[in-house]
Amino acid sequence: MANLVLLDLPRSIASTPDYQIENKGARVMRAIRLTCYLLLLSFISAPATAQQAEMSLEKAAQKSNNPVSDAWLLLSQNDLTLRKNPDGSSRWQNTLSLQPILPVPILGGDWNLVNRIITGVVTAPVGEDLPGSNGFDPDTFYKQRTTGNTDTIFFSLAAPNRDDGFIWGVGPTFVLPTASQDVLGQEKWQAGPAALVARLGNESGGLGLNNWNLGVLGQHWWDFAGDGDRESTNQSNIQYFINWRKDSTTLIGMTPNILIDWQKSGSDRFSVPVGLGTIGLFRWGRVPVRWGIEAQDFVMQSDEAAPEFNLKVFVSPIAPNPFKK
Repeated sequence: MANLVLLDLPRSIASTPDYQIENKGARVMRAIRLTCYLLLLSFISAPATAQQAEMSLEKAAQKSNNPVSDAWLLLSQNDLTLRKNPDGSSRWQNTLSLQPILPVPILGGDWNLVNRIITGVVTAPVGEDLPGSNGFDPDTFYKQRTTGNTDTIFFSLAAPNRDDGFIWGVGPTFVLPTASQDVLGQEKWQAGPAALVARLGNESGGLGLNNWNLGVLGQHWWDFAGDGDRESTNQSNIQYFINWRKDSTTLIGMTPNILIDWQKSGSDRFSVPVGLGTIGLFRWGRVPVRWGIEAQDFVMQSDEAAPEFNLKVFVSPIAPNPFKK
């Protein structure tokens, strides 16, 4: 499964002349988190359906490897990121995100409308006062720490319902300004296109094309409303995934996210990681659970505050689609 990360922090600390601590979107954020937790509890505590009980680990792995499958997943991911500061020092940032994936069958079940929310809580190595505000102190800004809600990403892809081979999907994507502190978000409503192209293998253990899962999931956003004092946004998130199918339930490879800020110039636009990790599967009672761990190093980054290294860990219960007969 392709696992998106939240928008990168350097884009969140754009300067603004009139700063005040706000909690815009906090209630929306709490509602989203509560919904995610309720979904998780329902996955774990509800009696297993016949469809779920009959789902083999191999079938569950096949469904969870496919970003546009018809299975429901409630993915929880933690990213521990080492960030460099303009003064040359480095500090750790931690982001815990909830990423429910809720496809709905359409066109008689031949297609899926795959809906995904990405939202979370971040502990960032920056102060609360934005650059340009009255309380901003450049000597202590990167020595402080701020914790709060992030902005929220939502996208929906329409895609043919198939489990392997060539797959694709297209749809809209949005960024909602739900950050609880200005420094943790962009204070902009954003929208744009999203598209997925991939080829999923159906064999394992060999080196042929059918032993690999290969694909790209791209999203782009422009702002259309929000705080007029904050910088406009024009940015992309491109996730590529290259995974070797070691066996029917285990993958070895990488799923990094390339971030591009088109407002910047030259190499400062790009944040490019490469990684190596593994994805496996186990059963919790009758519930199949996908898990993964991946270390990522950034081979290209901005000269400003930027990530150097990331350690990603995720778990994702897999549930049958309640809309599927």
